[in-house]
Amino acid sequence: MSLRSLIQLFLVFAALFAQSANADSAPSRSSVLWGVDFNYTDASGHPSWTNGSAGKLLYDSDNDGLSLGSSFVDITTRLADTLDAHIVAELYDDDMGSIIDLTEAYLEWRPLTQTANRYRVKLGAFYPRISLENSAAGWRTPYSINPSAINTWVGEELRSVGAEASVSRRLLAFGGAHTLSLQAALFYGNDPAGGLMSWKGWSVHDRQTRFGDEVPLPPVPMIQPGNWFDGQDPFITPLLEIDNSSGYYINGEWRIGNRLMLRAMHYNNRADPLGYKNRQFSWRTDFNHVGLKLTLPGDIGLLTQWMDGSTVWGRLTNGVYSVDVKFESNYLLLTKLFERHRVTVRYDHFEVTENDQTPLDENSENGHAWTLAYHYDASSKVQLAAEWLEIFTDRPAWAYFDLAERKTERQLQLSVRLRFGEPN
Repeated sequence: MSLRSLIQLFLVFAALFAQSANADSAPSRSSVLWGVDFNYTDASGHPSWTNGSAGKLLYDSDNDGLSLGSSFVDITTRLADTLDAHIVAELYDDDMGSIIDLTEAYLEWRPLTQTANRYRVKLGAFYPRISLENSAAGWRTPYSINPSAINTWVGEELRSVGAEASVSRRLLAFGGAHTLSLQAALFYGNDPAGGLMSWKGWSVHDRQTRFGDEVPLPPVPMIQPGNWFDGQDPFITPLLEIDNSSGYYINGEWRIGNRLMLRAMHYNNRADPLGYKNRQFSWRTDFNHVGLKLTLPGDIGLLTQWMDGSTVWGRLTNGVYSVDVKFESNYLLLTKLFERHRVTVRYDHFEVTENDQTPLDENSENGHAWTLAYHYDASSKVQLAAEWLEIFTDRPAWAYFDLAERKTERQLQLSVRLRFGEPN
């Protein structure tokens, strides 16, 4: 039975268990949260990468107007006193996969202990502990419509299918407000992760790749018929396992109550740069990540993340791979909540540096983005949101598609977000 079939079976059993729990009048043992977003979009810039071109945004002028942005269901079920099941499914109608598919599905065990340490084990498919923005149900952000470039890429290419172990301890000697925690994970899948970073580059959007999705690549010359990499399909399946070798990440966190959280991670998918399966190449991708969440005076929230890494594919010649790039991004976000109103401003910087000299495969870029967002909670079930996004990019590869190499793309988005259900 394939991994996808196992996960779908997991979804069915978890949903049936949740229905059984509700039928037994024990709603506290399960929560079913679901939502749907209706958007109005006005975008300008290069044609979108989702439409067979290479622009940075999810939308372009051909997609202007009203649309169903996305819909999700987020289910948590208490299987035992210390064991939960968690699944998230996303609905998209964009030809990248089936209309509905999963983004996460895992078991979480929190054993009781007699010590000051607290333990947790995850088993299944889940996001690595990177995003500080995507803290709401369905891996959404409460601060803006579209997350930062860093977390856009996490949603596009990264998912851990394996196990994560965590240990945390409150430091009572410092008054109990300080908590240290450490997480370590071994995972499979994610071998093609890095292909989108190389051939598409950074983007800013809110679409999450699901287990069965085929995420389109721009029509880069080297994957066209008759060229060097024409064994690659015109899309990436980021969650595929190719070389049967596990990857890993290690993450550490320091918290001071709700006022400060500092997070640092090293990630390495340990993929074989020569791996190939189902017309997909494997990319060895590793990076370091640091994130800080802080409450400033005046209850102003500050979020910042930094990521620096590399991804490579092909043969190693004179210390350089056939496709060999370094990538880096950081952002600074400030947010303020006024009763039912939230205002957020974010600045992103991103770049990709080309190390190889492969002809017709220029992947370097440098750019930045500004985001201004406003959210209004009309009720517990209805949220109104508006966002202005401006992203400037200098990407020489755009010349391959007869597009200007330097471009400022802009997007205005208005959204009505409906949310239903109650958490545990």
